[in-house]
Amino acid sequence: MIKLDLSGKVCLITGGTSGIGLKTAELFSKLGANVYVIGRREANFLSKNIYFKKVDLTRREDVLSFIEWYEKNVGTIHVLINNASQNSRYSVLDIPIKEWDEMISLNLTAPFLLSRMAAKLMIKRGIKGKIINISAIQSKFPLERSFAYVTTKGGLISMGRSLAVDLGKYGIQVITVLPGPIYSKDDEPPASLDKRAATLLGRMGRMIEISHLLAFLASDLNSFITGTEIIIDGGRIISRKPDPEEITKGEI
Repeated sequence: MIKLDLSGKVCLITGGTSGIGLKTAELFSKLGANVYVIGRREANFLSKNIYFKKVDLTRREDVLSFIEWYEKNVGTIHVLINNASQNSRYSVLDIPIKEWDEMISLNLTAPFLLSRMAAKLMIKRGIKGKIINISAIQSKFPLERSFAYVTTKGGLISMGRSLAVDLGKYGIQVITVLPGPIYSKDDEPPASLDKRAATLLGRMGRMIEISHLLAFLASDLNSFITGTEIIIDGGRIISRKPDPEEITKGEI
């Protein structure tokens, strides 16, 4: 039986101290990878092969400082997952410029800078690595009052395609993953929320299900996917059901 194995791989995950990023870091560690996690909150991981660096990805100087540290102290990378994100509940009519700038920095500038770093290190060491961007189905199916979030997540898709075009000749694969309604507070959502989920499968997604997909994409089993998007949403994007109020209000 074929098993996922990330032994010997060096992986960098942004936003890895909570939610999907945390679940993915833990899974990658179990699969044998050395995992570097960056985020704004201090974190202590139990696994000996997860390493944390505090970085505010909305601050360009923080990102550039981290890149300098990583190139000097680590110097190699097989997988980059641009996962860090935050919600933004403003319409085009009332979004503050500061909010817009922070969303651009977090969802586009930081992924660009880290992807460039990763690509250069991969090319330098002859590594046919993976760059995986985490977008959202909102980029194709927007909620109201999510202008900056939707815009930047859509930009991440275009960034991924352009990266794939530039980096394909080096054997570097670039994939964008679009999660749908994923319950990110605990492993199991309330039963009432599951029943009201607007998916074809009749439930909310679990964070670990995204992590399983990312593990496959990061592994050597994924050898011919690039320049495309993978939607993992339980069929939400083609469902005619309304979203639960908790989602439309941005509470989860």
